[in-house]
This record gives sequence, C-alpha cells and structure tokens, in this order.
Amino acid sequence: MTQREIEKKLKKIYKEMSLWPDVNKKLRYKIPEHIVQRRESILSLQQILYKIEDAKKEGDKNKEYFNLALYYLTKSAEV
Repeated sequence: MTQREIEKKLKKIYKEMSLWPDVNKKLRYKIPEHIVQRRESILSLQQILYKIEDAKKEGDKNKEYFNLALYYLTKSAEV
C-alpha cells in the first residue's frame, strides 16, 4: 500500500467521521448498535492506517506487513 493510497483512505474516513454529529442529532443520540459497531471498525481502520504509515517511515517491513494483514481483515467496514 502506497502513501497515496493510505492518504486517500484516511480522507474517506475523515469525511465519514465529519457526518457523525449530524447523524447523532437525527437519531437524538440513541444510536443503534450496528452504527456503533461500524464506527468502531472505522476508528480501528484509521489506527491501523496510521501504524502502516509509521512502519513505512521506520522501514520495519514486519510491522508494515502485520498491519496490512490487520487492515485487510478489518476492511469490511471500509467507507
């Protein structure tokens, strides 16, 4: 995964997260469990992408590949 791909995916995550306050207001802060789980997955993806970036900067291929594997396992909630 290239730096450009990581930035593109992070941009999608930020865009999704910016909509959350509006959704919360519409639901009157009674958020259904499936939405909470989706948001947890999105936040996990964000953290994993940051770890991939860090591993690339450090030049640690093992860490990078491990986090890439985590990313593809968690990807089902991708925006």
